[in-house]
Amino acid sequence: METFESNDEHIFVRLDPGDYALESITEACAKHDVDSGVVVSGIGTFRNLNIHYVPTTDFPSEKSERNTFLDLDGAWEVGTIDGAIADGDPHLHVIAYNGEETLAGHLENECEVHILSELVIRRIDGPALTRRPNEKNVGTLQRR
Repeated sequence: METFESNDEHIFVRLDPGDYALESITEACAKHDVDSGVVVSGIGTFRNLNIHYVPTTDFPSEKSERNTFLDLDGAWEVGTIDGAIADGDPHLHVIAYNGEETLAGHLENECEVHILSELVIRRIDGPALTRRPNEKNVGTLQRR
């Protein structure tokens, strides 16, 4: 991974083969003191796709029943990675295609970069944000 910071609060992130996407983005946020921000652009290729998504219109009381996790091998072309960063913690979603199907979901750890990945993070000065569970135990953006 290599990062490049512009004069106007943008951080360009280059991920190389073998880098893990979410872990590297989190590392870039720490390196550049991104407390609150957004990933405004993200593309690339992965050797595997680890995501979760909400499979139901119901709202199960057990948090473990609210999400379906997918850990899929194979080459994935990433059309977009984006989302918000609060308290230095990225909450990102991804859309990817493997030649047969397009999937979207919450980006999980251990998505390994295949050829390359390039992202742009925009640091936002104030408000200081965090995620706290709401009444349904869903982490939502809130002021710290």
